[in-house]
Amino acid sequence: MRGIVVKVMGLYYTVYFDTKYINCVLRGKLRQLLASETEKFSNIIAVGDEVEISVSTDDTGVIEEIIPRRNYFSRKEKGRHRKIDIIAANCDCAVVMQSFALPKLNLRFADRIAVRCGQQKIPLVLCVNKYDLAEKEDIQYIADYYKHADVEIIMTSAKTGYNINEFKKILHGKTSVIVGYSGVGKTSILNAMYPGLKLKVGEVSTSTGKGKHTTTNVTMAIIDDITRIIDTPGLREFGIMDIEPHLLSKYFYEFEKYAHHCAFKPCTHDHEPDCEIKRMVQKGVIYEERYVSYLNILYSLKDYYATMYS
Repeated sequence: MRGIVVKVMGLYYTVYFDTKYINCVLRGKLRQLLASETEKFSNIIAVGDEVEISVSTDDTGVIEEIIPRRNYFSRKEKGRHRKIDIIAANCDCAVVMQSFALPKLNLRFADRIAVRCGQQKIPLVLCVNKYDLAEKEDIQYIADYYKHADVEIIMTSAKTGYNINEFKKILHGKTSVIVGYSGVGKTSILNAMYPGLKLKVGEVSTSTGKGKHTTTNVTMAIIDDITRIIDTPGLREFGIMDIEPHLLSKYFYEFEKYAHHCAFKPCTHDHEPDCEIKRMVQKGVIYEERYVSYLNILYSLKDYYATMYS
């Protein structure tokens, strides 16, 4: 019987199968077969994994097989011994949630998510909430920042209902993982689109301007037969330390349009002379702050790999 993992709690897994939620454990022999995976990944099974299960008469189950993944959405923080943390598997779409205020917009965080999505070939949607607090300059800034970049952008307001139905249409028929800071309105948006979820809404700290966690575990909500939402705890940081520096520019979509004109190949678009990307920045084709965001990630990766192999 094939089901889908909707929640992971330590060594226990909730699997959705035939309209039922079944508490499962992993077959011991399978765990032994997957022992080598634990050297690379912090978790063998993730929310979104398709699994074959057997069910006992007491309605508990055992996971007998993990179906090969189409992709996985993950992060890896700094540290020689840090493993890749798989947040969600088999995603049709990743949504990075931001807000116009409380907490403030941070597109450099969104760029990190975009890099991971590019690596795994997961389409990215940028949802900027709290449109009711937006200034014209903020809206123009986002448009300029991502001009010529392959990022779908939607602006919403959970408070006024602005673009809620349009956002719902984007997610319909997909398995979507939703990520972002605490306090951006992720839970409020999901409740507005799907009132039956009745998710707990958190608050934003008045002293720090940052949100407080309401989602504590990665959890999949089965909306209907073809729509699934993977809700995640609020993220403060997002590590991508498993990406080699010379490959980074591949995941800045607009860079790839011009990189073949660079004199040096591969070109990191940093110190090399006669770099087409730097020319495009000077001409305003690529937004300068987007380029600075790229350099910040590049330098952090270079420092990390230099430390790793020193």
